[in-house]
Amino acid sequence: MLLAMRPFDARYGALPQPAGSPAADATVRCVIMTSPVIDPLGRYHYAKQLKAGGQPYPPLVDEVLPCHDAYWQSEDAMAEGCPALALERGEKVQLPPVLYLQGTEDLAHPRPHLDRFVAAYRRAGGVLDLELFEGEGQGFIMRKAGSPASNRALEMIIEFVHKQVR
Repeated sequence: MLLAMRPFDARYGALPQPAGSPAADATVRCVIMTSPVIDPLGRYHYAKQLKAGGQPYPPLVDEVLPCHDAYWQSEDAMAEGCPALALERGEKVQLPPVLYLQGTEDLAHPRPHLDRFVAAYRRAGGVLDLELFEGEGQGFIMRKAGSPASNRALEMIIEFVHKQVR
């Protein structure tokens, strides 16, 4: 989502471009998000809070913290790379149409983070279709391939893309 909102920001390019190359342009016509890490700093604090509470806590906690530390390297970078905060700061960003899919039992991607982003995106003028899948957890589309929820999500993705690219 961050790249879609900041498509001209060379920091998000995987490979450095040679001198004299045209400016980076990663503009997209739409975005599909399935259980995204939409608030890296919020997720980091959430995982730290769960860990501080002691065992038992979800196994994801021991995965999230080192991954965030390795990728983001600092809480300042997590805040700078938070799409909801970018919108709340009033940054001038692109707002492509979004399809946001998430299970209601997704412990790895807290619901308050979703709600915050959805509200900020819509306030900024973005069009966002949100679909919550009752009783589904993280990664249900792949982990439960062929299930009614997974099939419905895939149908929604196909329909959304067709609508956006025509």
